[in-house]
Amino acid sequence: MHIAKALVPIVRDLLATFVFVALFWTFDDIFLATAFGIALGVGQTLWMRLSRRPIGPLQWLSLVLITVFGTTTILTHQPHFIMVKPTLLWLALGAVMLRRDWMAPYLPPIVTENLDDRIIVRAGYAYAALMFALAAMNLVVAFAASQKFWSVYALVAPATAQFALLCTFYFMFRKRIALRLHARAQTQAG
Repeated sequence: MHIAKALVPIVRDLLATFVFVALFWTFDDIFLATAFGIALGVGQTLWMRLSRRPIGPLQWLSLVLITVFGTTTILTHQPHFIMVKPTLLWLALGAVMLRRDWMAPYLPPIVTENLDDRIIVRAGYAYAALMFALAAMNLVVAFAASQKFWSVYALVAPATAQFALLCTFYFMFRKRIALRLHARAQTQAG
């Protein structure tokens, strides 16, 4: 399992959030940052379509959420709409991750062939639990903290939590697979 490949979606999402936060902190204008976020989301989607790259359902959902909540934020001058958007995305991700087999397409054959399915399913449920926790925490921070604190939280906390969980499972899976392959080699040798 290549950890770099698993990090690509996280880094891609983090980049968009980084640009949003950088604009917000530079211009002290959440509405300008939101407008740019909408333009960036539409631009990324168009670029993916033109380059014939697949656009997954969650990417479409993210585009719809940023467009609808971003536009609502700008029209109503109420920043909480854009601040709640990550909560909805985390809830949607958590719901998808409650499916038993959601991780299967993301795992290389060495993992699926050498780990008990129950371990993979439990890991998937742990990801779902993390998404629900991120959703709840985003709501708390969005309504209890300043916009600037929320913007830093939105950039750092979800990425750090996801990276920590990814690393935990990467090394846990790697260790279990190594033990299984070693035991298999011992059995075949003796």
